[in-house]
Amino acid sequence: MPRWFTPLSALVAVVPLASCLGHSTTDVSQTPDTGPYAAVSTELKDSSSAPAASVLLVRAHVTHDGIAIANAAVKFTVAAGHGLLSVDSTATDTLGVATVLWTLGDTATEVNSLAIVSGDGIDTLRVLAVAGSPSYLVPLGATMSDVATGTPVSVQVRATDRPGNPVGGATVFWVATGGSLSSPSSVTDANGVARVTFISGQVGSFTLSAVVPETATRDFQITVH
Repeated sequence: MPRWFTPLSALVAVVPLASCLGHSTTDVSQTPDTGPYAAVSTELKDSSSAPAASVLLVRAHVTHDGIAIANAAVKFTVAAGHGLLSVDSTATDTLGVATVLWTLGDTATEVNSLAIVSGDGIDTLRVLAVAGSPSYLVPLGATMSDVATGTPVSVQVRATDRPGNPVGGATVFWVATGGSLSSPSSVTDANGVARVTFISGQVGSFTLSAVVPETATRDFQITVH
């Protein structure tokens, strides 16, 4: 009866194959060798808005087929606007996330754009800079007036945010040490301007203050003779 023998080389070849099939794993730290290198996405919503000159934390996720890629190089570039970056490039952490601090430009109504590239993956983040909260009250006209009794004095201030953009819709309160005011408060218009009229039937020196509580104050000196 004939005997059949399996060549030793065939047995040796089977062992590594079985070993590989029995220990297949996926490691987040390993960069995939096939297909697109990366897909890039951000947590910050595209086409959102934020105050001009504000600092945004951008977290960019780098993945391949939905699997996070660790230690992937990521490059950040300000594509539009006049913003600043804390770093131009960095690498993803163990969760496949790269972070950068993005300071938007000073100009309200300006669209800021940030390009994020990792391998052949790219994402563009657009943020519209808007006016922030009022930080300053800028006088429009003289801060000292000398008028006759009964003469109305018109006073105007412009509310601006920290970079100097006019802030509309802000409430400015008016306080005077004497005389009468046309209104105790007024709301800034689209140009950030608030107005009030002062009048006094008595002679004297008066201080008129424009106030945004806990933020800004601007004084005007009015002498009535």
